[in-house]
Amino acid sequence: MILSELFICFFFYSLIGWLYESLVCSIFGERRFINRGFLLGPYCPIYGTGAILCWIVLKENTNIFAVFAIAAVLCCTVEYITSFCMERVFHAKWWDYSNLPFQLHGRICLYGGIIFGGGVVVIKFFVQPTFMQLTALLNESLLNGLAIILFTVIGIDMVLTLGSWKGLNEHLSILHNTIYDKADGTFSKLTDRFWDTSISSVVEKGHGLFIRVQNINVKLEPNELRFFRAFPNIHIPAYEEILKRLRIKEKIKMNSAKELHQKPDVSPDISAEDVI
Repeated sequence: MILSELFICFFFYSLIGWLYESLVCSIFGERRFINRGFLLGPYCPIYGTGAILCWIVLKENTNIFAVFAIAAVLCCTVEYITSFCMERVFHAKWWDYSNLPFQLHGRICLYGGIIFGGGVVVIKFFVQPTFMQLTALLNESLLNGLAIILFTVIGIDMVLTLGSWKGLNEHLSILHNTIYDKADGTFSKLTDRFWDTSISSVVEKGHGLFIRVQNINVKLEPNELRFFRAFPNIHIPAYEEILKRLRIKEKIKMNSAKELHQKPDVSPDISAEDVI
């Protein structure tokens, strides 16, 4: 298998993983459609990585039970390492299985391992052989061109996503510093009266949020709020108190629910102020 063909497989399983994540979280979690992915596009690279790793390790293994067990361990290992690295790099906890039985540090759980193991069994014995037959119909030049296009798309997506994350952190940092200064160095000195007055407010601006604290105005853009929509339970320790006090997460959920039931002829740009 040439490198471009391997990358196309990676992209394909990243797409399948995104479909699985989005459907499960939309139907059983938020009960509304969410783009369940760190990146903008419809793909979750962690699934592509796990699928390709399992295919390389298990391609000569024909024992269905061994494939299931080894794949479950490999995929859970990939998920654990990914969770650990993302926490260290972005200083945020993106998913948490602490409320499920047989979990490890909230990063992996038995339920996920069973799903991954079963998924790899289906991929190895049914999906991958068919997929390879289809790619064999394409010449090497076409495969290389397609791989380059997909690689470029993901690269651009990564740059845009990192830019959005940086913007979100910069805006939250401004709010943090403003409130921190007001509290003379500690949030504990802020009374409920501070949060109950118009000195702090959240105003809807289209699909974004316009936040006012003291004399500071901050606009959280839609591409920055997307992280909260994709990962409703995301935990950002440095700014969790601000998010909680200003009810930003709740506001985003309310807006998403409102957009879901909004009539087509109602403009989403009508501003409505929610004083905290």
